[in-house]
Amino acid sequence: MSRRGNNIYHRTDGRWEGRYYCKGTRKYKSVYGKTYTEAKDKLEHLRHKALVPSVRCILSVADVMKMWLESRRNHIKESSYACYRSKLEFHILPFFAGMKYSSLDVDAIEQFAAAKKAEHLSSKYISDMIIMMKSAAKWAEMTKGYANRIRYAAPIRIQPKEMTVLSGDERKRLLKTIDATHDHTSCGVLLTLYTGLRIGELCALQWKDIDFDARILHITKTVQRIRVYGEESKTAVKITEPKSATSLRVIPLPEFLVDALAEYRGNGQDYITSGKAVMTEPRSFLNRYKALLKKAGIPSCKFHCIRHSFSTHALQLGFDVKTLSEILGHANPIITMRVYVHTSMERKKACMERLKEMI
Repeated sequence: MSRRGNNIYHRTDGRWEGRYYCKGTRKYKSVYGKTYTEAKDKLEHLRHKALVPSVRCILSVADVMKMWLESRRNHIKESSYACYRSKLEFHILPFFAGMKYSSLDVDAIEQFAAAKKAEHLSSKYISDMIIMMKSAAKWAEMTKGYANRIRYAAPIRIQPKEMTVLSGDERKRLLKTIDATHDHTSCGVLLTLYTGLRIGELCALQWKDIDFDARILHITKTVQRIRVYGEESKTAVKITEPKSATSLRVIPLPEFLVDALAEYRGNGQDYITSGKAVMTEPRSFLNRYKALLKKAGIPSCKFHCIRHSFSTHALQLGFDVKTLSEILGHANPIITMRVYVHTSMERKKACMERLKEMI
């Protein structure tokens, strides 16, 4: 027999044979197909069904998910734990209430995804929950020996959102309004226009985070409102580490921006967006930001629009993707390329015109 990978062989009778190891019986079994693809599909289908559980599980889906989350508690940020727990309590556990873990399979995951789409949850949010369940199943398999029947559950295709960016005219109007307003809100928006900070990072900034002599900005923390679990569930605003390790970064500042910031400069312990020793909550700053947009005659848009505008403008000015990625605090330049690198038709035409050099 000739072999094509995945333990699939081409038999002398013309058929394709796929072999799999059946746990518990210590024997190999086979499936057959007229083509390699047919045999491969049959093998994949069997793997989805998790042929023979290594350990019989009598627990419910809720039991396993709670055990998994508790096992992760000391290994993840408090904000991540709160996010996971919220998804469990409001979506996963109610949907799978009463279901035995041994019944959790690919079909159940697909039904869950369909139900959440019907509730108009975003593809990203649904995808995150499926990733959670697959992580829990992998943990249960590795630590408890329970059959993982959702290992091959298909991921949800995430539809990219349309990115909102300030036009050149809107940018000029906003800068003019910032100059006229000259308060803590306008200072924060000005800084984001030229650095692309996230709103949580901006609200956590203190004047001591800016080295005016070296002209550099240190990003070491962020502000988040997270759910706190104790005697009663509530939310609290906390200063935590940034989104990821790459979000801890140093950003060089252009001289003109340092000069502009010097006009707002306060005490080192003061927060830039409040001018006090007490930080401004992102939600409060967002309201002030929207008021600034209204004053500038610009349609309301999320604060992330300012980050998008900085990134898009930086690429137009010739920033290389690697440099921009590090300034933005992205984990990988691929993220920067996927989100921001969109070539205009004019740029495509200009590039194609260069082909005349080959003549």
